[in-house]
Amino acid sequence: MAEHPAEVAEITRNSHALALNLGNITDARMKSMPESLKIAASLHIPVMLDLVGTACSNLRYEFAQKLMNIHMPELLKGNMSELLAMSGQTAHAIGIDAGVQDVLTDANRSHLKELFQEKASQWNTTLLITGKEDMIVSANKCEFITNGTPAMSQITGTGCMLGMICATYLAVTDPFTAAVSAAKEFGTAGERAEKNSSGPGSFQAELFDQFYNLL
Repeated sequence: MAEHPAEVAEITRNSHALALNLGNITDARMKSMPESLKIAASLHIPVMLDLVGTACSNLRYEFAQKLMNIHMPELLKGNMSELLAMSGQTAHAIGIDAGVQDVLTDANRSHLKELFQEKASQWNTTLLITGKEDMIVSANKCEFITNGTPAMSQITGTGCMLGMICATYLAVTDPFTAAVSAAKEFGTAGERAEKNSSGPGSFQAELFDQFYNLL
C-alpha cells in the first residue's frame, strides 16, 4: 500500500510482486508508480497493472501507456472496455464499467480471442479480461471462466481485490496460472458468500471469510 514517492523504491525492493492500480489516481501516485515499476523491472519482480478507467479517462489511458513503455507488466487486468481501449479498438465504457456493447458473447468470442492473443503476443504479457465471464489470454493460451455471482459487482472494490490476489499469486507462479487461479478461486468464494448472506453488507464480510477458508 506504499504510495509516497520517497518510500516506494525501498518498499518495492523488498517485495515479491508489484501491484499497480489506476483506480484512485493522484499526482503522488503518478510520480510513484513509474519509480516502483523501474525498480521492479531491474530486480525481475513480477508486476500486475490494473487498468481501471483507461476506457473513460484520457489521463489514465496515457499514463497506462507510459507505464507499459517503461516496462511491460507480466499481467494486465481490466474489463472488456478497458482492454479494448488499450488495444486501440473502439470501446463503449460507462465510467469505469464495461459498456454493454463490449460484453463478451458467443458472436464475438472468436474475434476477441484472436485480437487479445495477438496483443498478448505483441506486448509479451498475459491479459485478464474481467466480466460476467472472465477471459485469460496469453500468446498461445486462452481460458474462459464462468464462475462467480452478480452479487460481486454490487459492492465496491471486488475488481481491485481480484487484482491484488493476482499479484500475490504472481509471486509464486507464472502470470497465466496466477490469473486463472485467482479468478476461479475468487469466483468460488463469491458463490459461497452469496449462499450465506442476505444483502451487500453481509455479502462483503462473508466474501472475505469464504476466500480465507479456501486457502
